[in-house]
Amino acid sequence: MGLTNPQYDRIRREYDKKQLENRTAQEAHIREAYSRLPRLREMEETTADLSYQRAERLLAGDTKAADKLARQLQELREGKQVLLASAGYPPDYLEMPCHCPLCRDTGYVNGKKCRCFEQAIVDMLFSQHPIHEKLERENFSTFSLEYYDREAPSGGESPYEHMQQVLLQSRRFVDTFEPGKENLLLMGSAGTGKTFLSNCIADALMKKGISVIYLSANQLFEALADHAYSREEAGQEEYYHWVLDSDLLIVDDLGTELNNSLVSSELFFCLNERELRRRSTMISTNLTMNQIRASYSERVASRLMENYRLLRLYNSDIRLKKREERLGLAANTKDRNDDGGR
Repeated sequence: MGLTNPQYDRIRREYDKKQLENRTAQEAHIREAYSRLPRLREMEETTADLSYQRAERLLAGDTKAADKLARQLQELREGKQVLLASAGYPPDYLEMPCHCPLCRDTGYVNGKKCRCFEQAIVDMLFSQHPIHEKLERENFSTFSLEYYDREAPSGGESPYEHMQQVLLQSRRFVDTFEPGKENLLLMGSAGTGKTFLSNCIADALMKKGISVIYLSANQLFEALADHAYSREEAGQEEYYHWVLDSDLLIVDDLGTELNNSLVSSELFFCLNERELRRRSTMISTNLTMNQIRASYSERVASRLMENYRLLRLYNSDIRLKKREERLGLAANTKDRNDDGGR
């Protein structure tokens, strides 16, 4: 599963496509702004002329004249921003837009692969394109607390109130994220929103240029077992490298895989190795800590308790609520259609 030359070329073509789209968008912005603001074109031409004059003065060693021209250029920049704002345009409207502010869609920063390029490699290696489609639907902007019960069990904190705090901690994890700084363990029964919340965090971090690998527990242990038994294809070492070295590894539904002694030892190795490399890990599971201890080992449970921030999720099954909601909508639609046919 190593990155082949055709796959690398495909990624490069995507960057070429983005740059072409960016230039096209910039040219359209310039045409529109010049059409509405003729004075703006004159200011741009003056800026180009003064920049050329300043370069000549600097080459001639005339720093006094160059400084004067620099002040004039600054005044022009400020004047253009005021003019753009008067027409309702943002200050950077004439600049080339880009998806990644770090590399400006070139894929490289100071001769090294940008984080967005590394994420593109990860996506290619792990065939994660479907996850991008899912993240368009499941992210912090689409997360709804309305599915969480407002009634508090035994007078304690309601699932709705508790989830508000979980969301705050999740956003804080994203806002302060540094590889290796913190790990997360999402625990709760099925249908409490662990996978949705994992998707929210993955989406937010990927938008910040953080390299994220999202694997089910089965996929993770298959990758580790392939490497342990040297079953990998030529180039799969790169695949294994990213499992251990991505900024964030998300393991979804720990406990659903076929468990054995190899799984337990490989899980501990993975957790330990990522900590040594100062990389963060997030795990979601339906298991309790006692079940984790029994299914894997005491040292795996201890590692999770010591080095992971625990976020517990509890609620009645959201999947059932959504299913009932869909069935209710379908029934209402059928009733309306039946009424209309009478």
